[in-house]
Amino acid sequence: MKKTLLAVLLSFSVLTGCSAVEDVTNGINYVPEATEYINDVQQFSKEIPSLAEKAVSDQNARVELEKALQEMNTTIEEFNELSPPSVFEDIHNQVMEQNQTFQDGIDKYLTAVENGELTPDFLEKSGLLEDVKVYTDLLNDIKQLGE
Repeated sequence: MKKTLLAVLLSFSVLTGCSAVEDVTNGINYVPEATEYINDVQQFSKEIPSLAEKAVSDQNARVELEKALQEMNTTIEEFNELSPPSVFEDIHNQVMEQNQTFQDGIDKYLTAVENGELTPDFLEKSGLLEDVKVYTDLLNDIKQLGE
């Protein structure tokens, strides 16, 4: 009986210890991955305006814009699948909420591109670039938690 109890306690401590190690490992990986993701979003927001402007009158640019929007959607989905350590769960959920808003804007933009409804001021009116500004604050929060 004592051996069984000892084995159960030892197993429990090993399992919870593994969980703690996994949480630390996830934390070490999460900060750089989240930082890279937000940097990708910010880079996207810098490149999209000129591409969108060209896409209004250039079919090749329109195809390139559509591809960039689809790739960003994929990048967002990949980030959402990350498993953050417990200390980052709240901020990760905030990023995921912002991601939903961002994806909704991308989807509207994609629909406009696909339906030929793209106009020079559509990007500005869509609010897509405004959504990106929130990520800067979220990145700062992630970096602070990672310290």
